[in-house]
Amino acid sequence: MVLKGRPYLCQIPTVSIASQNDTVKAKDKDEEAAEVARATDRGWELLKEMEGNCMYFISGWWSYSFCYNTDVKQFHQLPPGKGAPIFPPMEDPSTPSYVLGKFARNQRASSDHNPKPQIDPPKDTPPPTPPLNHKTPTTQLRAKGDLRYLVQTLSGGTTCDLTGRDRKIEVQFHCHPQSADRIGWIKEVSTCSYLMVIYTPRLCNDIAFLPPRENKAAPITCQEILASPSDIPEWRARKQKEKERKSVAASSSSRPIVGGIEIGGMKLVGKEGQRIETPPATAFTMAGEGATKAQTLAQQASKEEGAKLTRVSDEELRKMGLDPGVVDGARRELAE
Repeated sequence: MVLKGRPYLCQIPTVSIASQNDTVKAKDKDEEAAEVARATDRGWELLKEMEGNCMYFISGWWSYSFCYNTDVKQFHQLPPGKGAPIFPPMEDPSTPSYVLGKFARNQRASSDHNPKPQIDPPKDTPPPTPPLNHKTPTTQLRAKGDLRYLVQTLSGGTTCDLTGRDRKIEVQFHCHPQSADRIGWIKEVSTCSYLMVIYTPRLCNDIAFLPPRENKAAPITCQEILASPSDIPEWRARKQKEKERKSVAASSSSRPIVGGIEIGGMKLVGKEGQRIETPPATAFTMAGEGATKAQTLAQQASKEEGAKLTRVSDEELRKMGLDPGVVDGARRELAE
């Protein structure tokens, strides 16, 4: 390779690609299916630790609650005050609320404090037929690129006036190792159909749900080719100049300029021997009129000069129509 008239020898990294044939593809497909089933079951177990907990999300006029193994609800928040906290939001009973989706009834049975005793049926007895209204949330493992997350679809919400069907919601659970259980966002993707994203560190306990690692590109290294050993001193001198030029460019970073003054440039103050002088007492006049618009009534010297205070006499203040007591009071307030 030739760059700016100089030859270079470059090394391109070799990326190994696994051989793909029908046998390998079939094996990979079977292993992927087994891993999906394992990760789905494991994710379900990890999410069960959320049972009994509720999360809340406030978005403008609406507030939302997600109670695992119970339901997802949309409601108006009771105005804070008079016993109503700002967070978590309390539902206002005077306004309508809507259930966006429910967990199956049989999933809440584990939280029953008084479960009925179970009697083992005879071996020849067929398994009982579930009731017609028996519903379980559809749990799926989805992937977006290398990112995997768990999805539960909840139905059986409040009937929608526009569609005549029950509201439903898709809840996505994403691994977030640096966050507590929280609702990331929620939106209505179609009429009375919703999508909620929950970030939880619980799924991070399984490697299948961890965020993908950053894949860095393999570097291409190049070295300049020298014609003879006698070119080495010139090459070293050139490299040193390039290094100095880069160092100067990095140190001369632009600074903001306010009112014609470079902030951080230390051109006026900041160095030894530089100081801002106390401005002299001046009277301001309007150009062309000659009439004094403002006059210094009192001035105090710096501490180095003894901090002596000088002010206009009481007689001159009265001529200006000013009360000397008022001026002294204002001076004392400024001194405090």
